Amino acid sequence: MFEELVFRGYELFTLATGIRFWPAAVLLSAVFGFVLHYAMKPDETWVDGLSVSLMALFLCLTVRRTGNLWFAIGWHFAFNFGALFLFGFPNTGNKGLPLPKHFFEAGIQEPQWLTGGPTGAEGSLFIFPVILILSLAFHFRFKAVRFPPKSGSDRTIP
Repeated sequence: MFEELVFRGYELFTLATGIRFWPAAVLLSAVFGFVLHYAMKPDETWVDGLSVSLMALFLCLTVRRTGNLWFAIGWHFAFNFGALFLFGFPNTGNKGLPLPKHFFEAGIQEPQWLTGGPTGAEGSLFIFPVILILSLAFHFRFKAVRFPPKSGSDRTIP
């Protein structure tokens, strides 16, 4: 919830009023993916940094089309819950190991490009087609732009 409030809440709205929505979304997604996930965790790969940035951009799309943060918060929670607790994928935040006491026992034995290795699902090359499919499905399902809201002023943010 914290990451969504920080990177797709107030900062996105404030930056969007100055530099428009999509430049603000790209900037905040790059900061989210590369600074917070890639630069702060030395075991991350470029694949993980890029996939987290693209996932953050997808979550910006959900804010743009729904007009609020709830879908992004729920999706982010569900992704982390499924990957870490249900399936027990490793995570670099946990030194490349699965969290203790996860529900299923997933054996990660294939090459790192396929499974993500110690970086988890975000480090797999399969995450890129998943992000593309998610973005396209969301784009076609939610067509109306609801963020930022229209106001009575002449200033609008396309």
